[in-house]
Amino acid sequence: MNLKKIDKYIITELINVFLFGVVAFSSIFAGVGIIPNLVSEANKYGLDFRTVFSWFIGRIPQLMVYTFPMSILLATLQVFGRLSGDSEITAFRSSGISLQRIITPALFVGLLVSMLTLVFNEQIVPKANLYVEYLMAKAQHEYKPSFRTSVNIPQYENGFLKRTINARVMFKQTMKDITVLEYDEGNLQRVVFANEAVFDPGKGWNFLHGILYLFDKQEDSITRITFDKEFVNLNLNPADINVILDNSNSTQLGFLALSKQIEKKKITGVDVSKLLVELYLKTSIPFACFIFTLLGAPLGLKPQRTSSSVGIGLSLLVVIFYYILMAVGQWLGLIHVLPPILAAWVPNLIIGGIGIYLLVLKANE
Repeated sequence: MNLKKIDKYIITELINVFLFGVVAFSSIFAGVGIIPNLVSEANKYGLDFRTVFSWFIGRIPQLMVYTFPMSILLATLQVFGRLSGDSEITAFRSSGISLQRIITPALFVGLLVSMLTLVFNEQIVPKANLYVEYLMAKAQHEYKPSFRTSVNIPQYENGFLKRTINARVMFKQTMKDITVLEYDEGNLQRVVFANEAVFDPGKGWNFLHGILYLFDKQEDSITRITFDKEFVNLNLNPADINVILDNSNSTQLGFLALSKQIEKKKITGVDVSKLLVELYLKTSIPFACFIFTLLGAPLGLKPQRTSSSVGIGLSLLVVIFYYILMAVGQWLGLIHVLPPILAAWVPNLIIGGIGIYLLVLKANE
């Protein structure tokens, strides 16, 4: 048999069912999860049609990320179920083609969809979620520029508190009524008070009209210095401070942006386990498309045909099981039983292991 024709045949079938699954599952989840909430918010805040429609469209990308794995699972179940029911798998294998070779085009499609989901989740979803958040904040009259009050940032180095930064307000590149306490292995070394601190992109923070206190533990003395302008190295720029203080949902950030936010938050000494788990989920969920292909192919290899409704039902059951595992993995990551990366990838490892086991059983039949 011509392997290229077989590959093209299987790939075409998979893509057709996959597209059907994306439309079907997206419609189901939009009807259950998005529209009721949208109607409620529209009535509550008196949103006009344009805002409602924009919000609906903005929610679709996030929804599609979760429907891609379900759709590729449905596609492999349906296509391999039909090929098996029509005895085409038997014909392929009787021609000397191994089962592993038969499912290779499916694995290729699964990997391709995983890569597509990864790019989609990195480039489109965060922007869409941020836009939706902006729409709702604007509708609720809560949208404000980046004006922060009561800025408080601790910095740690080698397990010791290195510096604390406090400011009454911060707007753009200026902090008002700022106090900086610097420590040396836990001992207070320097205190800086200033009316204002302005960031110079070429140099750093220029503190204006302030007082500097130097503490000498060995000499048991305090030196007081007044200044009109003093450079203080905080190892932070205004963008870094905004990242540290930012409480935005991780769904509004891509993998790279969230990685940078985590690195900035680490210097404050806070526990970033939750954010790390969410970071690795941004890769594990897209890769679930490949894992579901690995599971769906052997599950679909039955001697009798299965209807579309059975395929959809089985897909939903598998996905529910997957998300239960994901919830358990997240919990184990948050309580530090598992490392964050393992906590995020637990569902893929378990489902993938089951898929490989079933595939080996089918290959030995």
